[in-house]
Amino acid sequence: MRAALPLLLGVALTLTACIPGATPGALAGRDHAPRAGVDVRLSAVDAAGKGTPAQWQGETLALREPPIAGSADIADVRYVLDEGKQPGLQIRYRPEAHQRIHDGTAALVGQRAALSVDGRVLMVATVQGPFGESMMLSGLSSVAEARDLARHITGE
Repeated sequence: MRAALPLLLGVALTLTACIPGATPGALAGRDHAPRAGVDVRLSAVDAAGKGTPAQWQGETLALREPPIAGSADIADVRYVLDEGKQPGLQIRYRPEAHQRIHDGTAALVGQRAALSVDGRVLMVATVQGPFGESMMLSGLSSVAEARDLARHITGE
């Protein structure tokens, strides 16, 4: 699964305004925040090559510091079914981070951003519009894959 994960997420991630993709009951209940020691980051990819080097699908990227959002900004991570009933991962941010994430992604419209977990880039996508409340990784190959990724991040 680990070998295919970067490709799948790179193709599947949509970075847009808060996506209403989760099934209505999927986000109910207790939050599942990232566990201690797991580093989840949403970072701008610097086209000029200024930033922390990272590899993704054979390409060397430069990820700007500080990230737009990190683990401390995440209130909940869980697997869901998107609007097309395909498995995905819903990441919901803490209210105090919404405006900062909105502003950070608004400045990146048309540019690339990367999502990494524990220093490993899982995907790179072009930001289509600002967001602040949540993001959705859709198009994962199976519910098991989405569940495993959520479990790695949350420990649950």
